[in-house]
Amino acid sequence: MMIGRHRIDGDLVLRFIAEGMTKGTALILAFLLARWLAADGFGGYSQTQALVAVLVPIVLLGLGFAVIRQIAGARTTADIAAPIATAFVISSAISLILATIMWTAANSIAVHFSNHPAAATLVRAAAILLPIAAWQSLMFEALRARHRVKSATLLQITEAIASLIAIIVLTFLDNLTPVIAIRVITGLKFFFFLCAGADFLLLQRIRPNQLVILPLPGIRSALALGIPFMIAGLGESLMGLVDRVLVGSLAGADTVGRYVAAQTLIAILASWGAPYWWLLYPRMARAMANDSPAEAQAATHRLFGNFIAWGTPLAVLLAILGAQILTLALGETFRISPTIMSVLVLAVFVNQSATPWEYYLYITGKAVFLMWASLAWGLVAVAGIVLLLPEIGLLGTAISVAAASPCPWW
Repeated sequence: MMIGRHRIDGDLVLRFIAEGMTKGTALILAFLLARWLAADGFGGYSQTQALVAVLVPIVLLGLGFAVIRQIAGARTTADIAAPIATAFVISSAISLILATIMWTAANSIAVHFSNHPAAATLVRAAAILLPIAAWQSLMFEALRARHRVKSATLLQITEAIASLIAIIVLTFLDNLTPVIAIRVITGLKFFFFLCAGADFLLLQRIRPNQLVILPLPGIRSALALGIPFMIAGLGESLMGLVDRVLVGSLAGADTVGRYVAAQTLIAILASWGAPYWWLLYPRMARAMANDSPAEAQAATHRLFGNFIAWGTPLAVLLAILGAQILTLALGETFRISPTIMSVLVLAVFVNQSATPWEYYLYITGKAVFLMWASLAWGLVAVAGIVLLLPEIGLLGTAISVAAASPCPWW
């Protein structure tokens, strides 16, 4: 599409619509949950979600990214179906085993997980959510690899709106608790996973007999591609998600509720970057697979440049006004200092800016470097939180996360 002399990227517009709708709805949902569940209830809910988000990259073994690499340029249905089937079987086995352990050991895990009264029940809810979240993530990566932008956009928007409506209905029925909220989200994720799977199978014309497991060399190849990215993803989780689990464990549900509310507001900045990165990786992978580094560079320059141009003023706005917005929207119980907010904004902005470099390292065979750099700095973030949170509170958590955020550049 052309407007004057400027080219409008239709897929990018769709991704911004998806991010605007899904993350905007998620922001409203989070703020409503914060008001209706209070800080401790919202903290328990958010900590459970964070626990699952940390574990999903582990159980997927990086196979979501490996699948993109393998099927982005595939020309036959068989070459598309087998990697998906293999990734689904492997991730299902791992996630169901881990979920079973979480369910049976919920009481023991809850002691270290949270001081929320329903901590054990929340761990069991997380156990059910884990495999479903992994399946959905894998299927959306498959849609992404095959450039099914419209389908993925529609499904994400519909799921976000359905989640918001469900929580509002529960509130009016006076039946809203952190546990029930997690269960409702789990049911909706399963439904939209089925929708995504049906779309993928029908549009790619995949027949049931084509959903076969790759031969052993193919499995090894997929794992060789995926595991380094899984370890890198684990490092990213240690820097960007495990903080919520640790804050709840070390400082209680009330404190993690305030912290997650701040991070939810700052997620607007990450949402601004997400459409660019969602499109950049498959385009970069395809260009490099076609031995066209100039095309990959052009795509990176265009998408990354737009993120910096528009993301910088947004980051400054959040750093200056974010703390006040939280207090006005949620009340004094969610007060957080402007200094903490500014440090957290800096962490997100730097992390987003490093994303293209991270993709480049992975695609050009530097995954081992990325893997160990991400894991090392993730562990630095964890150590920093454990040491600084008891001493200087949430500011210590913010400093630890910010210090580790630029790890791909190191």
